[in-house]
Amino acid sequence: MADSRVEDLASVDRDVARGWAALSRWRVAMANDPGAHEDQDPLEAVRRVAGKATWDALGQLETTAADAALRDALRRWVYLLVQARIGRPDELAWARAASQASGRLAGEQARPVSWREAWRGVPAARTAGETSLWLDAAAGAAPEVAAVNHRSAERRVEVARRLGVSHPWEAIAGTNPETLRRAARRLLDATEDLAEAVRRERYRAGGGAGGGVAEVLHTAVAREAADGWPAKLGRRWLEEVMGSAAIGLPLVLPPLPLALGASSFARALYAFGFSWRLASPPAGVPFALAHEPGSRAAHRMGFLLARLTADATWQARALGVGRRTASAQARVLAGTALLEVRLLASRLLLGDDAAPAPRDLFDELGPRLFGVPLDGRLRGAWPPARDDEAARFVALAESHLLSEAMRDSFDVDWFSNPRAWATLRASAGSAHQAVDASSLVSQVEMIARALEGALG
Repeated sequence: MADSRVEDLASVDRDVARGWAALSRWRVAMANDPGAHEDQDPLEAVRRVAGKATWDALGQLETTAADAALRDALRRWVYLLVQARIGRPDELAWARAASQASGRLAGEQARPVSWREAWRGVPAARTAGETSLWLDAAAGAAPEVAAVNHRSAERRVEVARRLGVSHPWEAIAGTNPETLRRAARRLLDATEDLAEAVRRERYRAGGGAGGGVAEVLHTAVAREAADGWPAKLGRRWLEEVMGSAAIGLPLVLPPLPLALGASSFARALYAFGFSWRLASPPAGVPFALAHEPGSRAAHRMGFLLARLTADATWQARALGVGRRTASAQARVLAGTALLEVRLLASRLLLGDDAAPAPRDLFDELGPRLFGVPLDGRLRGAWPPARDDEAARFVALAESHLLSEAMRDSFDVDWFSNPRAWATLRASAGSAHQAVDASSLVSQVEMIARALEGALG
């Protein structure tokens, strides 16, 4: 006899959708004003889909073949909501730690700053020297953030154990952690020589003495690739350059970054792609089938669009710049993309809940990313691992093949072809595609070769 908690899968699906929407709203509100929302419990109204009893009941539920996919998808969502409900104290603690003025910005106008404020200051800094001051302020605020991260990782591992899941990543990323670690390591190894060559070239050309963390991050904003971009970054520009992509979709964009440099537009296109994918599933598909924990398909779409900024064909067409300028700017942004993919791999390795930010790995990755060690105070706090980091990494690995498929089917300017967007939208009916774990390493190697070609 079916457990009454789960015998109506459509009802469970509705509550999962409500719970995820409420949790997402609460997290945005907490980021803006932790004190005003810390007493709220976003999952209280749908507690039945955020508990172990429902997780167990779904695991024991016998269904028809037609309902099995929905049952399995719902179980992954219940896992995520259980983790979020039990981890709520850690989210509150992190929001408080990140908003406390526990760092200190040195310089002419020395003052206390928070972790959040310091990391807003890093990309906005006008010089590498100013970036260094913000980084030092972030390092001063890092220990409290790192302590919360450590407690949160321990809690997630314990929750996974109680639910019978061997590692917190498995239910989110859809593959085992060892496969992810191996692919992340391979991405770093395959791009190691290229990253070193780019550092030598950029800092020799800029008169630097080998870079350093501040100079690498300052350069990654790509201010020198300035032609063709609008002075302000807004929804209207995104819809103009994406053409027919958003027509008829209830697209909900997050707050967009300030237009600090060309990399800001890559981040905005990522946000557009992510939001576009969330708005694309056809009506009538259950929430749990149309969306997956970790939003892997949406991240994949984000990576697909963000990489357009490093494409000279896209720049020439979307920005109206000459071919030579487009090629030069695309190369600058390919350098930024190289740093971003290496940071993503490092976040995955340092953010493993089962062994968060071990000292030897932290000490190894700093010089590999920046040519110099990272400030030891940042260990456990930066580079930050987000709760969907594993899904993001899988999405990154898959995005190259998606890009190649679009180019093969619709040519290099696929982004201007309405049929290409129709094809992408038609593929959005189900988010739960199996991860091809056997090919993750080869996929990241393809990304490395593509970056080598773009920077060669």
